[in-house]
Amino acid sequence: MTIELEHAIAFGIGGNSQAHLGKGWSQPEPRFTWATGTESHLQVTRNSDANEYVLMLDVVPFIHAPQLPAQRLIVSVNGVVVGSAALERPTLLGYRLPSSVVGQKGSLAVRLQHPDAARPLDFSISDDHRTLSLSFSEARFYWVVPSGLGTHLLPRGTMLSGREAQGFEVPPPRDLDAWVQDRTGLDLQRLALQFESVGENCEFGLVQRACEAEPLGLFRFSSTFLRPLIHGLDNGFEGLGKPENVDPRLEGEAPREFMIHERAYGLVYHSFVYEGDRSADVMREQEAVRLKFLRGKFMEELQRAEKIFVYKRNTPIPEEEILPLYLAVRRHGDNTLLWVVPAERDRPPGTMEVMMPGLLKGYIDRFAPEDNAHDFSFDGWMRVCANALVLARLLKGAA
Repeated sequence: MTIELEHAIAFGIGGNSQAHLGKGWSQPEPRFTWATGTESHLQVTRNSDANEYVLMLDVVPFIHAPQLPAQRLIVSVNGVVVGSAALERPTLLGYRLPSSVVGQKGSLAVRLQHPDAARPLDFSISDDHRTLSLSFSEARFYWVVPSGLGTHLLPRGTMLSGREAQGFEVPPPRDLDAWVQDRTGLDLQRLALQFESVGENCEFGLVQRACEAEPLGLFRFSSTFLRPLIHGLDNGFEGLGKPENVDPRLEGEAPREFMIHERAYGLVYHSFVYEGDRSADVMREQEAVRLKFLRGKFMEELQRAEKIFVYKRNTPIPEEEILPLYLAVRRHGDNTLLWVVPAERDRPPGTMEVMMPGLLKGYIDRFAPEDNAHDFSFDGWMRVCANALVLARLLKGAA
């Protein structure tokens, strides 16, 4: 599948948004423009004959807790609703625009409804009397062209059941090793090494440890939000590892541990170094070197496109938040992203679904609690990984 950027609309002063804006916008500010009122409009002219697009929006909601905890956004293209969200923090959103939405028109008309728009003046935040909803910094339109053997072999919607797949019954836990070997030809350690975590926390890194696999990974034991993760993927994590961006903080009960807070991309992770073992200055220098090394290794893995990149989050992740991550990963090569979510009624644990070429959605029985990442479902993760590897091989045309 080919994904190409057709339009990039920058909303700040000096950007190119004025040629695309309809009603419902304020004057541009240095890096963004506020959508005002309850409805705003965008218009872009199509430059290709592609019959499928992806629209990506970079937005920050106007909120004020507890009176206004979120901003709702409803997105329509050419008169068809393509998605909705309730936003509580800065977010990158992505929407698939299939041929039924794109149609034969020479342009794409985007309608943005934001019914929770409010005035800062009413919350005594400032004397700003504008009715604000979300600030937009960028909109991108990508055209999508399916190509390659894998696309024809496994069309969107292909599913590998968690109950039974290709003659293999789901095993009881005691037979898990043998089932994984039969399913993939790999033992548990080698299976775990086919994957690399990109967030949101350290659960999958601990799963790999339980398989006696200890790969070095930038996000194996660190956490960050999706938006800075995607921006990092877009710019190669430029600036990661600068000492001035590394902030070691002693946290927790005695003996306090140095937690590392990285400012450029918001990474937070355990150092497993405790008060009195080293100084904060030494920790800063050591972690700066370590981050530079892991950055280089991670970018090399993206270029090789041999591993399956895993993203999970304990709170629900809608497709519109995963699509920007998928696009960012795919821009570096023919990569596969595994999006792991809790099992559903008609998708039992272990089920694997093809969402787009290179995007798999896996269903697990449960995640570890946020306050105890060690309490994960080992059996559930192994079923997800084994079935993901089976589909990923087919997607790439492997035997």
